[in-house]
Amino acid sequence: MCLALLGLAGLAGAGGGALGSLATLAGTALSAAGAASEGNAAAAVADYNAQVARNNAQAEQQRAAYEAGMTRDRVRGVIAQQRAGYASSGLDPRTGTPVTVLGDSAKQGELDVLSRLYAGESAATAYRNDAARLAAEGAAQKSASRLNAATTLIGGLSKIAGRRYEPLRTT
Repeated sequence: MCLALLGLAGLAGAGGGALGSLATLAGTALSAAGAASEGNAAAAVADYNAQVARNNAQAEQQRAAYEAGMTRDRVRGVIAQQRAGYASSGLDPRTGTPVTVLGDSAKQGELDVLSRLYAGESAATAYRNDAARLAAEGAAQKSASRLNAATTLIGGLSKIAGRRYEPLRTT
């Protein structure tokens, strides 16, 4: 009944070869489309994750710059307190030991700043590397899905072609 409704009753003759070929073709096309769609979806997820990693890299650099600025402010405050302490003790903060101590404080403070910036840049580099890896994986998944779709399509067409050249059976 369904065959008559679809107008395929004539195709069902000779053991349903034409109908089987049509069904195989439809199944093959759906499988190929599914493989391509799956790869596109995986690539989209990988691209999204790569963008998240790039955003994290930028956020890490911004965090490090903020922390470095806070460290510089803290070091300036420490040095100001040291100068005030020397001045209140009657020592000239521009000569002798006070100069050495203030210089050491400034040097250590700048090392702390550079350390924070380096840590931020290292983390950002790791995120950028992760982004590049994710983007490459997405591209590979997309390529693999296209190859899978093509293989499915060729395999299905080959199956149909094999059926077409089978000798007709007579009963």
